[in-house]
Amino acid sequence: MMVSRLRLASMRTQILLLAVLPIFLLASFATVHSTVREAHHRELAAASSLATKIAIAANRIHAATSPVQLQAALDETTRNGLSAALTERRFVDEFELRPIRVDADAADGLLQKLLDLIQASHAEVAPSQSPVMVVRIDDTRSVIFRPDIPALPSLYKEVMANMVLSTLVVLPVVLLSYFLSYRLTRPLIEFAADAQRISGDEDSKEPFTADGALEVRSLRDSLNVMQARIQRMTERRTMMLRSLGHDLRTPLTRLRMRAERSPEGELRTNMLNDISTLAAMIDETMLYLKSIYTDPVPAKKVDLASLLQTIADDYADIEVSVSFSGPPRLVHLCKPRDLARAIQNLIDNASRYATHIDLVLRETDDGEVVIEVCDDGPGLADDLKQEVFEPFFKADTARTVRDNGGLGLGLSITNSIAKTHGGSLRLLDRQPHGLVARITLPAGKARELLRTNRPANDRVFHLQ
Repeated sequence: MMVSRLRLASMRTQILLLAVLPIFLLASFATVHSTVREAHHRELAAASSLATKIAIAANRIHAATSPVQLQAALDETTRNGLSAALTERRFVDEFELRPIRVDADAADGLLQKLLDLIQASHAEVAPSQSPVMVVRIDDTRSVIFRPDIPALPSLYKEVMANMVLSTLVVLPVVLLSYFLSYRLTRPLIEFAADAQRISGDEDSKEPFTADGALEVRSLRDSLNVMQARIQRMTERRTMMLRSLGHDLRTPLTRLRMRAERSPEGELRTNMLNDISTLAAMIDETMLYLKSIYTDPVPAKKVDLASLLQTIADDYADIEVSVSFSGPPRLVHLCKPRDLARAIQNLIDNASRYATHIDLVLRETDDGEVVIEVCDDGPGLADDLKQEVFEPFFKADTARTVRDNGGLGLGLSITNSIAKTHGGSLRLLDRQPHGLVARITLPAGKARELLRTNRPANDRVFHLQ
C-alpha cells in the first residue's frame, strides 16, 4: 500500500524521499550504533577499573597476617570506594579469586561479572540496595565488596539527544534536497500549467515558457514548433473553409435566380427549399468559424433582463412558446450580439424537441450570472452531454426530432461564446423530464473589465 502511494505521489515528493530517506536511515543507524558502542565502552572501562581495584584489595586482604594489617587493608579498600567486609560464609554466586589462581581467565570472568553488575544496576530505575560482589579469597574466607557504581548517562536519553543532533546535521541536506527537487520539477509543473492553459483556450498562441536543464529546453522548443505547425494547419483549414463558403454563395445565388424563373411551381418550391437549406448550412459554418477565429469584440454593459425578454418576445412572434423569468433589471458586462446568438442557438436547439421553453435569469450570492434555457423535451443521455459540444456532432438519435436541420454547430458556437466571456456551458437534466442548458458568467471578470475599460459616458445598452 505504501509503495503504491509513493508511486502515485508527485515527482517532487519521490525525488525528495529518494534523496533524504537513505541519508536519514544511514544517519539514524550510525547515531544509534555509535551511541550504544560508546555506552558499552564506558561500561567496560568502569568494570575494568573496579576489577583492578577488587583484585588489588583481595590480594591485600589475603596477604594480611595480623588483625591490624587486615583492618588496614579493609580501610584502604573502603577509601578506594569498594566498602569491603570479610566473612566466612559461603555464597552461591561468589566469585573465586584466589591469588594463586589469578590468571587471564579469572580476570576475564571478574570483568564480565562486574560488567553484568553495572548493566543490571543501570537497568533498575530505583535500586533497592547497593550492588554486592562476593569474592572468595581462600578456603574459609570471602570478601563482600559493595562497589560504588559510576553514574553513567541513560542510554535512551543519550540516543535521543544524539538523534536530535544528527537531525540538525541532516537538516541542511534535507533543505538542499528539497531545493534541488524543486528546481528539477519546476519546469514540468510549468509545462503542465502551460498545457492546461493552452487546452482551455483553443486559440492561444502563447508558447511554452518552461526553462531549466538541456532536456527541458529541448522539449520546450519541440513543443513550441509542434504548436506553431498545428496553428498554421488550423489557419490554413480555416482559410480554405472560408474561401469555400464564399465561393459556394455565387453558384447558390445563380441557382436561386434560375429556380425562381422555373415555370413548374412544385419543382420551384422544392429547389428553393433545398437552396435555402444549403445557404443556411453555409451561414452556420461561417458563423462557427467567425465565433472561433475573429478578433475579440469589445464588451459593453448590457441589461440582461431586457436582452432576454426581447429574445423571448421575438420567438413568441414566430409562435415558439418561450417564457422569461428573472429580475426586472440585471446589468452585466458582456458582448451582447455574441451572447444573444448563444441564447438563440440554445432556444433553436430546444424548440426542435420541446413544446415549451423557459428562459431563466438569476444572480448567485457570489455575483455570478446564470442564464438557463429549460425545455420539456425528452432530455439527453449523460454520455452525450459533452460530445454535443464537438463541431458537427448531432445527437438526433437521443431525442425525437421534428425537423432535421443544421450541421450540429449550434452548441459548439454557444460553448465558444461562453468561454470567450470567461464562463461555461453545462447541460443538466430537468425533472420530471427535459434538459437545462446553463450558461454561467463570472462576476469577477466583469467587475475587472468595468474598472479597466469604463467609457467616458457610461451607458447601458438594450437590444432593440
